[in-house]
Amino acid sequence: MEDFVNDEETRGGTSVEEILDELLPEQLEWERLVRAYPVPAVALAAIGGFYLGLRHGPEILTAVSGFVASEVSRNVSELIG
Repeated sequence: MEDFVNDEETRGGTSVEEILDELLPEQLEWERLVRAYPVPAVALAAIGGFYLGLRHGPEILTAVSGFVASEVSRNVSELIG
């Protein structure tokens, strides 16, 4: 997982922490809350993901499949030379 985060940052991607820091208020220490209450944090994330999937499932699948296809294509072209 560490390699993925570093690879994403070197390619100019946005990390999950950067997105959460942008969306949540500055005074909310979400990392401390997740460490203190891991089960409710996972439950909240699961519920949020479920509702997000219900409302935007097709768009998410299109974006993810496009990303996967481009990554597979890039990796295959690197292997071939």
